[in-house]
Amino acid sequence: MSARLRIFFQKHPLLQQALVWSVPALLIGAVLRLMLMSYSPYAYWGSDSKSYFSFANTLLGEGYISLDEKRRYLYPICMVPVTALPGAPLKWLAWLQHLVGLCSLLPLAYVVRKTMHLWKWWIIPVTILYTAIPLFLWYEHELLGEVLFFSALMWTFAGWVAWVSEKDTARSRRLFWWFFTPLAVFLLTKPSGRFLVPGIVCGLIAIRAWRVLDRRHWIALAVLAVITLTVGSKKQGAWLLYVASFPLTQFDSPKHADYKAELRSYAEPYLHDLDTYYLHDKRAPKGQSTPFELLGSPSEENAPPLWAALDKDLVKKRSLYMDLAIEGIKARPLDFAYLGAQRLIASANLSEFGENRFSSDYYPKKIEALYEDASKLVTAGKRTSLPMAFGLPKNWPLPSFTDFRQRLAPSPGCWAERTIITWASAFHAVSDVVSMPRATKGADPSERSITHARPTLLGCWLLVSLALTFTRWRTLGVWTIVTLGYLAGVFFVSLVSARYLAPAWIIFLPMLVLPLDIALSALLRRRKA
Repeated sequence: MSARLRIFFQKHPLLQQALVWSVPALLIGAVLRLMLMSYSPYAYWGSDSKSYFSFANTLLGEGYISLDEKRRYLYPICMVPVTALPGAPLKWLAWLQHLVGLCSLLPLAYVVRKTMHLWKWWIIPVTILYTAIPLFLWYEHELLGEVLFFSALMWTFAGWVAWVSEKDTARSRRLFWWFFTPLAVFLLTKPSGRFLVPGIVCGLIAIRAWRVLDRRHWIALAVLAVITLTVGSKKQGAWLLYVASFPLTQFDSPKHADYKAELRSYAEPYLHDLDTYYLHDKRAPKGQSTPFELLGSPSEENAPPLWAALDKDLVKKRSLYMDLAIEGIKARPLDFAYLGAQRLIASANLSEFGENRFSSDYYPKKIEALYEDASKLVTAGKRTSLPMAFGLPKNWPLPSFTDFRQRLAPSPGCWAERTIITWASAFHAVSDVVSMPRATKGADPSERSITHARPTLLGCWLLVSLALTFTRWRTLGVWTIVTLGYLAGVFFVSLVSARYLAPAWIIFLPMLVLPLDIALSALLRRRKA
């Protein structure tokens, strides 16, 4: 085996170099992940976890197949073998997802090795930075599709770099599959992955891919494009699009006038305060639901009668939301783009993620209500997926939450917890790329206008780095276009969240060292001359 491995690395020296130079980051990353699991042994069960786990729960627990429309395909299916392992699936998941995160260091190291002249200077700091970013560390620890999504994107990026850099046509065709396979995983993990497609198409055109690819490659790309159309929920898409464009609702037009009349008084504050709409993704005036909450479940948020009735007619709900959203976007397309830019800017800082999640009491506080509800269902003989996820008997009364809390946080306040929180806080203090507007209590809301946001020094550095990627356009420049197109699509229809911008950081990290690589390599060449 060792002889075969040695021969393999002799044939592929760049892979060997990427692996060897990743070792420091692998060690640091492993230590951080072991520290986190020492006081939080279960992967986090969040608000979206149930829908990702439902396929494994119904298949293994009840014997039938039910794949949630919103969560197709790969991550729910991957949960089946994890759930089949002995013990608690959420414990296995924490180990496996952290392992996936560590393995993502290899393609990142390969990208640096392949695209930077002074790669030995940059490969260690770039890989260490990635493995220690709190946001990525956390989402490896949650039952959520993000870890597969992020890792697949990293391998897709590296596969593209390997493929387009190869001059031998026959070998380039073989290397294409190292790009295509993780791309398929990425696109079939979350519906937002589709926003990568326009940039990929532009990239294929820019590098004149038809000179290299044959019929098999184009057929594979076409089939993948068709399959991606089955990913995602139409209901979810209409809801998010209308939330994103809510202040643009044309209340004075005759279309759906009865629905508009009922909602006008609620919408007035948003119509006249476009510059701060990004704040209302998560916060609303006192005593009022956010547009996200109100439009998501009108009947549960004391909505007017016509709107409350929509929860009983989902087809009508989806059609209405799409009509109102499209009408508003057509009437004010520039304002729609402006709202998307707001959400992008407000999500740009990794500190928006918040280090409080690493506290040992965060998990128990968040899950207590869900646990109590699950306990009541089990006692009443009804079905719930929570016991299976935590490896508890599904037909027996659940332990008291006091006992269960001890399992979630076996060593609160330990040195590992303090270290992780200190690191996350220190990282967030220096990693902002945008200086967001702040306002004192009682100040005019206009002080929080997004127009007051300014790039930090790091933000300016990032912008310069992205501009310079076009000096290496086949590898890095194309992916700048791909990533910016992805971000535009995502933030046209999403909320403010650092998680939605996280895939861009996967691509941007190696690009941050590009200005230094260009400047120092030019200086060294001059000295040699």
